Amino acid sequence: MYYRHNMHYDYPERSDQHMIEVKHIYDTNFDENYKYLDKSGFYKFKRGVLWVLLYILVFPLCFFLHGLRIEGRKNLKENKKLLKNGAITIANHVMWWDYLCVLCGIRPKLEHVMVWKTNFEGENAKLIKLIGGIPIPTDSFRAMKKFNEACEEVLNEGGWLHVYPEGSMWFYYPDVRPFKKGTFWLACKLDKPVIPIALSFRERKGIFKLFGKTPCVDLHVGKPIVRDKSLPLTEATDKMHQEAYLVMQEMMGIHPGDPTYNTNQNIDEYKKTM
Repeated sequence: MYYRHNMHYDYPERSDQHMIEVKHIYDTNFDENYKYLDKSGFYKFKRGVLWVLLYILVFPLCFFLHGLRIEGRKNLKENKKLLKNGAITIANHVMWWDYLCVLCGIRPKLEHVMVWKTNFEGENAKLIKLIGGIPIPTDSFRAMKKFNEACEEVLNEGGWLHVYPEGSMWFYYPDVRPFKKGTFWLACKLDKPVIPIALSFRERKGIFKLFGKTPCVDLHVGKPIVRDKSLPLTEATDKMHQEAYLVMQEMMGIHPGDPTYNTNQNIDEYKKTM
């Protein structure tokens, strides 16, 4: 499971720094007046059409183009009662299609996802909005308050929310970068379970060599992590933050004693492993 490719990417120095550039097309003001959640009937209709297209077109492409293999879906079924009132999924952010792979792994759920606001200003803005994207504002406290209210509304209404706690996407990075704590603070505050989803890689072999040169993808769905209610919010957040990170490493085949096994989640001190 612990496959390390020989592709040569120039990864940024800081673990939450973005390595992609988005061509600016749309000028959007993500302030307190922006509609972070579209609850209109037409939007819901379009989401329904999108879900059908995901099933008949996109999910099969995930299997063919990325050799997607999924394990651990039984953890969703076994914890159905726990998850029915809302949940947060997390994953390492490693390629363009990783969110589509996540949706394939948790189907039939169609969730919302926190998105780098710059992606809402590029050519895929409308599709990202349709697939459930909620832009993360950075310009004002009032805007961030509205964003947080939208995320809480999704969860309190029994919906699911996806977050990339690493904070940025690094192409096919085989190790887990440090997680930011905001996701786990939200989960603990609202008492919602966190479902860890890890993407690891394997060598392309056989027919999959016809569909690309990047590694094939294994998606691992872990058991839900819940808040320790015996602890106050801050301490419960710290515990969940640490537990989720260690679980993600284990799911990817990175164990204590391995050279890249990490327990330090200080973003400023993280050392690249490739």
